[in-house]
Amino acid sequence: MDISKKINEALAEQLEETRIPEEIDQRVKESFIQFHKKKEKNKMKKKFIILSLAAVILVPTGMYAMNTSYFSNDVDLNGLVDKGVKRAVSQQLSIPIDQKITDKGITVHLKELYVENKKILIHYNIEQQDGTPVPYEFDTTGLNVITDGKRDGKQVENPTYQESGLEGFSVLSFFGTEKTDNLPFYLTDGTGREIKTGIADKDKPEGIIAFVTDGSILPKSINLNVNINRIGKTKGSWKTQFPIDQSKAEQATEAAR
Repeated sequence: MDISKKINEALAEQLEETRIPEEIDQRVKESFIQFHKKKEKNKMKKKFIILSLAAVILVPTGMYAMNTSYFSNDVDLNGLVDKGVKRAVSQQLSIPIDQKITDKGITVHLKELYVENKKILIHYNIEQQDGTPVPYEFDTTGLNVITDGKRDGKQVENPTYQESGLEGFSVLSFFGTEKTDNLPFYLTDGTGREIKTGIADKDKPEGIIAFVTDGSILPKSINLNVNINRIGKTKGSWKTQFPIDQSKAEQATEAAR
């Protein structure tokens, strides 16, 4: 037997005969347990820090996602989309809608509603079949055109024209209607009677329709009526009536003060 083998056997016999005192053995076990507890605790701390950072990242993203109102953008119509409106829509006080009226491959798409006690704003898009905005263009055939509304060949505003026997000039609207008052959008109450309000619309492929009272409170039951027989160059029929959701009107009125 070689020397190294003898040494190994002697060491093995010595280790087998060695007895570790019970007190020391217990301390070793406790140290081992504490070491692993500390290790697990550090792991949990790291996980908590990672989750906290994720929350910090996610909160602003969620807030941004909620504030997607068209009225929160840099848009206006006769000063009606004011700071009060923007404050109210930042509190989620507008209502997404999805009302569509389609004819001749063109859709009048009403997308968002904002209602106060004395004011209603509606965001609309006029869309082609693929969802893109219709061209902003007019048919002036047969009209005594004064200005064509174009700049560098591009339509930028409504054409104006002279009507026979009348002084001044007329403006060719983007939305045509058969109504004698030339208002393609109007409100009615629950009995079908037209509500007298100031009315404005952007008169372009995308924009805002606005209704404002003279200071009186709007009735509890309101319908929006659409009566269009021409959009730009295209003649057709886009007619509908649907109820205005006033569920957030009180809150919006307060928020906009």
